[in-house]
Amino acid sequence: MNDFRILPVLKILSFILFILSVITFTLPLFYSVYMEDQEILCYIVPIFITLFFYSILIPVKTVKLSEKEALFIAVSIWFIFPLLTTLSYELSGYIHDPIDSYFESVSGFTTTGASILTDIEELPESLLLLRSITNWVGGVGFVVLAVSFLSTRMPVGRAIVKFESSKIIEERVEPRVKEVSKIVISVYLMLTIVQIILLLLTGCNFYDAVTFTFSTVATGGFAPYNASVSALHNVYAEIIIAFFMFLGAVNLQLYYTAFKTRSVKKFFTDSEVVVYTGLILFSTAFATFILYETNTYNSFSESLRYGLFQIVSAATTTGFSTADYTNWHPSILALMMIITLIGAVGGSTGGGIKIFRLIFIFKIVAGEIKRIIHPKIVYKPYIKGKPLDISAVNTFWAFLSLYLFSLLFFGFILTIGGHDLTTSFSASIACITSLGPGLGEVGPASNFSSFSDFEKLMLSFEMIFGRLEIIPVISFLFVRNL
Repeated sequence: MNDFRILPVLKILSFILFILSVITFTLPLFYSVYMEDQEILCYIVPIFITLFFYSILIPVKTVKLSEKEALFIAVSIWFIFPLLTTLSYELSGYIHDPIDSYFESVSGFTTTGASILTDIEELPESLLLLRSITNWVGGVGFVVLAVSFLSTRMPVGRAIVKFESSKIIEERVEPRVKEVSKIVISVYLMLTIVQIILLLLTGCNFYDAVTFTFSTVATGGFAPYNASVSALHNVYAEIIIAFFMFLGAVNLQLYYTAFKTRSVKKFFTDSEVVVYTGLILFSTAFATFILYETNTYNSFSESLRYGLFQIVSAATTTGFSTADYTNWHPSILALMMIITLIGAVGGSTGGGIKIFRLIFIFKIVAGEIKRIIHPKIVYKPYIKGKPLDISAVNTFWAFLSLYLFSLLFFGFILTIGGHDLTTSFSASIACITSLGPGLGEVGPASNFSSFSDFEKLMLSFEMIFGRLEIIPVISFLFVRNL
C-alpha cells in the first residue's frame, strides 16, 4: 500500500488502545483493591503497556487518515485489543490456556457471550466484573467509543467510524462525528444507569446489578453465575433485563434523534422497530403456546415467563438464559435459531443479519413478483424513504453471501473435529450472530470448552467476522499492497 503511513496509523491505534484500556480496566482495578483479591496486576499491566506504546509515538505528527488506513485501524483493533484482556486472564491464573483466554476475550468484546469456563463462579469478582465490562465496551463499538475522546488534533472522524458494524454514526452527520458519538455514548450511559437503579429496586445487590446491566445493554450475555439470570431467582429482575435487552437491540441513533427532536415518535414509526417488535411478539406467543400445550411448565404464566425471556434473548442475540431450553419442543428451538439469524435492528448493539436486511429481502422479492405479473411495470423499492439503487443491492447480496458462506464454513470445520451437526452448526450460528450459547454440546447448561484450540481460534475469528459484518474484515485481509 503505497500511501500507507505506518507511524501516524500506529499513533492513532495506540491512542485508541490506551483509551480503551483505561475504560476497560480501571473499574476492575479499583474493585480489586477494594476486595483485596490480589489481582491488581491483571488490570495495571495492560494499561501501562498501552501507555508505553502511545508515549513512544506521541512525537509523530497526526494526519488525516485515508480509507485504507482507517480500515486497517478499525479492523485490526478488534484482533489486537482482546490480547490485553487475554493477558489479564493469564495473569490471574484462572485460565491456563492462552487460546482459551483469547476466546473468552473476543467473546466479551464482540458481545457474543460464549464461554470456555466450566465454573464461572470460581473466578474472583473483579475478574467477572472485567468480563461484563468487555461486553459493555464492545457493545457500543471500540472506535465509536474512542472517537468521543479523540482530540481535534486527531482528525479521524467518519473515516474510521464508517467501518464499525454498529453504523451508529451515518454519513449525513459526518461534520459532527465526535458530537454525535458523545450523545450516543451519553444515551448508552443513561440506559446503563437506569437499569442498575431498577435492578437495585428489585432487590439485587449492587454487584449483580452492575455486572448484569453491563452485559444487558450491550446485548452481550456474560453473567457472573453458572446459571445465568436464573441464579437471581427474581422474576422482576428478569422482566427488567428482558426489557433492556430489547432497548439495547434498537438502533442507538434513534435515541440521538429523540434527543435532537425532543420526541419519541420515531420509535413507533421506524419500520425496523415495528417489524422487530412484531417478530418478538409473534415468537413469544408461539413459544408460550407450545410450552403450555406440551406441559413443559405447569401453568400458562410460567410458560409466558420463560418463553418471553428466551425469545427476547435470542432475538436480541444476547444469550442470557433463565432455563435449560435444550429440552424444549424442537419447533421452539428452530424458531430461536431463525430469529437469532435474523438478528436485531441495524445500528444497535445486537448481532445477526439485521432487520433492515430482512425488509430488504421482502422488498426485492416483492419487486420481482410484480415484474413477473406485470412485465412492463417500473418498480423501484424504497426503504425508509430511500430508493434501493444497484449499488445497495449489490452490497446486500455480497454481505448475505459472505455471511452464509462463513456460517457454513465454520460449521463444517467443527464437524471435521467430530462434533455432531447440531453442536457444530448451532455453535457457528451462535458465534457469527453474537448469540453465545447454542444447542447440543454448547447449550445454555454447557460451554465451548470441549472444542480444540484450533476450533476455538477459528470461532474467535468468526465472532469478529460477525461483529464487523464480514465485508470490512474480508477487505482488510485481501487488500493489496498493505
